[in-house]
Amino acid sequence: MKEQSFGKSRNIGILKRLSTIREIIIFGVSIGMIILFFFASKGKFVSPAVINLISVAVSELGLIVIGVALLMICGEFDLSVGSVSALGALTAAKIYQLGLNPFLALVIALGVGMAVGAINGLITVKFRLPSFIVTLGTMIAWRGVIYVSTAGVPVGFRVMETYPAFHNFLVGDVGVIPVPSIWFIVFAIILMLILNFHWFGNHIYAVGGNKKTARGMCINTDKTKVICFMLVGMLSAFAGVMRVTRICGFHALQGSGIELMAIASAVIGGTLLSGGVGTIVGACLGALVITVLDYGLIMSGIGAYWYKLFLGIIIILVVIINEVVERRRES
Repeated sequence: MKEQSFGKSRNIGILKRLSTIREIIIFGVSIGMIILFFFASKGKFVSPAVINLISVAVSELGLIVIGVALLMICGEFDLSVGSVSALGALTAAKIYQLGLNPFLALVIALGVGMAVGAINGLITVKFRLPSFIVTLGTMIAWRGVIYVSTAGVPVGFRVMETYPAFHNFLVGDVGVIPVPSIWFIVFAIILMLILNFHWFGNHIYAVGGNKKTARGMCINTDKTKVICFMLVGMLSAFAGVMRVTRICGFHALQGSGIELMAIASAVIGGTLLSGGVGTIVGACLGALVITVLDYGLIMSGIGAYWYKLFLGIIIILVVIINEVVERRRES
């Protein structure tokens, strides 16, 4: 028993050290990119306006990324986050158009996000289907619901004029700090505390690491996964409402493609595709790297067309590095 306990503690220590090393490397990469784009853009990249834009963009993407990372650590994927984000935004916009309070619209939108997440989770665990396929189907289905309900026509959400308190609550500024950044930091800290210091976080790592072993420890693996799916749905809907509030309107293509960016951010942040390994801090840094790369290429005059090429190369390199590190750890 003592040998098993010692071995388990040793493995946990190794994982923590590896996670810290990954985060330091990713942070160093992001700082290096900022310096590179600073010189390439002749200083424009660090202007207050651009920093504000990047902060908001990181926050909107990051809210979804931390949820996706949590789910990936649990051993599952969610490709429907873009559609769920758009569905939450559309729900809030439609309810607001009925003359109801936008705060109520936000609560209902979050409820819709959680409900959709629960559907994804229940289908996955009850029918023992790959979450990749399940959420691919729901991604297409919910996007179809959006197209049908809007007929491609934009939906207004000009709460800044009628409910300025709500606008400031979601997308205002506290001094020079954008409120979306505050929301992002708050949710990231909450999830980080849950993963590192709460029993539910231990269950997430256990289920993602080895589901059979987790069941042997009397962990309800199905319940754990469904809750993670619901958290992803809620965070996606929140990010969607935040975006529709900021741009004062909804369009049917909102959130398209963000699911791949979210998974890419989580992977760059050190979350393994096989599950059981990853951190919220790493996921946040992954979102920062992707956003800095996007804006940096544009501000440097290189052009947005190169973005996907560089991003693809980075993802492949990170996956290779993660795989090599894991093999060495196991050996």
